[in-house]
Amino acid sequence: MTASDVSASLDPLLTGLSGPAGCGLTVATAGRLRRPVLTPTHLLIPAAEAYTASYAMQRAAAAHAAAHLRFSPRAQSSRGLKPLSIAVISAIEDARVDSLMLQDCPGLRAWWLPTLRDAVDPHGLSFRAMMSRLGAALLDDDWPDDNYWIDKARRGFAALRARLHDHAAFREMASILANDLGQMRVRFDANDYAVPAPYRDDNSFLWDHGDAAPPPDAESLALAGTSTYQRDERDEASGEVARAEMADELSRTMYPEWDYRLDLARQDWCTVIERSPMAQSLPHGDVTPPDPSRIGARLSLPHRQRLNRERRLRRQLEGESLDLDAAVTVMVDRRLGLAPEPRLFLRPARGTPHFSILLLVDASASTNDVVTGIGTGNGATVLDVERTATAMLAHAAAECGHRVAIHAFSSDTREAVNYFRLLDFGKPLDLDARARLGGLAGRFSTRLGTALRHATTCVMDEPNPHRAIVVITDGEPSDVDVFDRRYLVEDARAAVQAARRAGVAVCGVTIDSGAAPYIRTILGHGNFCIADTARALPAQLSAIYARLVSN
Repeated sequence: MTASDVSASLDPLLTGLSGPAGCGLTVATAGRLRRPVLTPTHLLIPAAEAYTASYAMQRAAAAHAAAHLRFSPRAQSSRGLKPLSIAVISAIEDARVDSLMLQDCPGLRAWWLPTLRDAVDPHGLSFRAMMSRLGAALLDDDWPDDNYWIDKARRGFAALRARLHDHAAFREMASILANDLGQMRVRFDANDYAVPAPYRDDNSFLWDHGDAAPPPDAESLALAGTSTYQRDERDEASGEVARAEMADELSRTMYPEWDYRLDLARQDWCTVIERSPMAQSLPHGDVTPPDPSRIGARLSLPHRQRLNRERRLRRQLEGESLDLDAAVTVMVDRRLGLAPEPRLFLRPARGTPHFSILLLVDASASTNDVVTGIGTGNGATVLDVERTATAMLAHAAAECGHRVAIHAFSSDTREAVNYFRLLDFGKPLDLDARARLGGLAGRFSTRLGTALRHATTCVMDEPNPHRAIVVITDGEPSDVDVFDRRYLVEDARAAVQAARRAGVAVCGVTIDSGAAPYIRTILGHGNFCIADTARALPAQLSAIYARLVSN
């Protein structure tokens, strides 16, 4: 189909559907465009064969352009908006104007839906894949998609369906969705992005980028096919950070994750990345060993003895069971007419078994919160308190004869659960170890279940039959790719149960006055202490230690 044929066939259609808003607009073809482009004077159709050889695609594009002309505000300022936000707002606007158009012309559904469905990447989690899934889900009520973010968008759109003319309400919803994608760390590459559905234009009609990007005209777009999205320099910076982090990677291990909704474990679902602990240093390389004076408290661990049921004392006056050898001797003495020995019982000996204790420290971003009233130090954070209390517990437990390790974790989605060995079993808590602990920085999120599985693997290497993990955290398990609050709590609970089946005791302390519901679910009754404030952490650590060694 020639350019004149395209214009002759689509001009009347565009004018008819758009009404007065489309008067004087011309349809033309243009080379090197990836998607149609709507300008104040033209609707430019890409010259690619997928468009020129398909009248169905051309008319679908013209109908969508008409929807923008009738219902969309033009040349909105993009000042202050990130490229990702612009793309999400534009996608919601596409769905809004298409829905309005369908109210007047229901037959257009047959023009648009096949193209929307064909463009979907049903299981992809990239930005383009999410936009393709969003486009189909918002216009096709029967389209199946169980992704939480897609479902949230669908529910929000449905709630506003009675207010389709309220552009501001839909823009507000789109801004929330864009923020969610940012929290999920979905990467957006402006130079590589094209609207997934090929009948939809590139949305340059909607935006005015000011001095940063002059409004496109037909000639420049025809020659260059430029995108109106501008690259966010922070995307490049974040990429540099990601590449730098790869340098400190030591190993990767895959673990399952429990999905309570499906009642099954997703095999090889999460990746633990062990990293060199010095990679997370304090600003300007200032690595400061933990200072007990910052929290104004010291640990006093009880030197309690427990019953050692592996060693029994024989011939006792009282005890839990009969000493069979002593009983035989008594019967012999009675037969011989001798006075029997009254010591007929066995009882367990008192002793202090030595544990292998792994202290697992939450190093998520929330631990950077500043706490007040902590000793003499100013600006102490939750992580400062965690590090100092952990060092004191490790030192005191080692003095009691236990073997101690200190590990830390944070998570950046299921694909990157970062794990740091700050002190390994059998190593002294010397200045180097304290420097590694002091250099730990709070980042990302708290995927506790996966970290517990890796910690269990680590502690199981200990020959000592008495093994334990003590979790030190400041809040509920969470991660940016999980929206169901119960999901990671149940996964952590499953990880704790698996550790206990393997013979590893698991207990913990949390600095969260409202932690009782979730921490009880994860660790079970009697296996946790709650520090209402950061200052109370050392005392609660001492209490949980006492429970551990006395059980």
